[in-house]
Amino acid sequence: MSLTEIFTDSLKYPFSDMTKFCILGVIMAISSLGSLDLGNETLTLILGIIGFIASIIAGGYGVSIVKNAIIKSDEIPDFDLQTNLIDGIKMIILTIVYYIIPFIITVIIAFASGFFNQIMEVMAYASQYGPDFVNMVPEDVAMSLVSSAAITVIIGIILLVIFTLLLYMGVCRLAKYNSLSEGVDIPEAARDLKRIGIGKIIGWMVLLIVIISIITFISMILTSIPYIGFLISAFLVSTYNLFIAYRSVGLLYSYIE
Repeated sequence: MSLTEIFTDSLKYPFSDMTKFCILGVIMAISSLGSLDLGNETLTLILGIIGFIASIIAGGYGVSIVKNAIIKSDEIPDFDLQTNLIDGIKMIILTIVYYIIPFIITVIIAFASGFFNQIMEVMAYASQYGPDFVNMVPEDVAMSLVSSAAITVIIGIILLVIFTLLLYMGVCRLAKYNSLSEGVDIPEAARDLKRIGIGKIIGWMVLLIVIISIITFISMILTSIPYIGFLISAFLVSTYNLFIAYRSVGLLYSYIE
């Protein structure tokens, strides 16, 4: 399938079963409850826990969407809260495994480039001179901080993009084999990435970001509605975005079948 066909299918897919769309919409709305500030710490904590569990279920349901997409089924998967919860927990583990590596590498780069040393030196000036420390920091220290920060950020962003693409392959492997060990097999995920084609998957990611950004921008109208705007946005927009992302990556992965 071409990227145009993948996204055309993915954009239409959520409307093939509005009942299931609405069920997921309710789950997504519940997952957003943690952002509510009701002025009561206990109630806020309870809503946060409920929202966190709902977000795990939504992530696990995304695995089911990917699984159906890989086998090119046009059916929206049924809900199985136990399976969705377990898959959601697997997704959390998967995300930690894939992102801990670029995090560690970025921290090592930050140390190697002298970024942390420069930060400590600038903080010493801030402690000594207060608000006027900016004018007191030597030019060579400031330039060293800027250059080390630039190196760290650039490498960090590159690693983030690479491992995000690998993570999506890991999600597809988790969905296909129903195995966490297969999902966290980073070398195999890298081989899957190569089988699909680096150019194609980068094109997929760019298009996905553009489409979701446009939809999210439009949703700002909904979030401006007092009190319930963010719930409506979660119900409609977040749900639609989730369907698009997981459906499209599943169809993309089916390319190597």
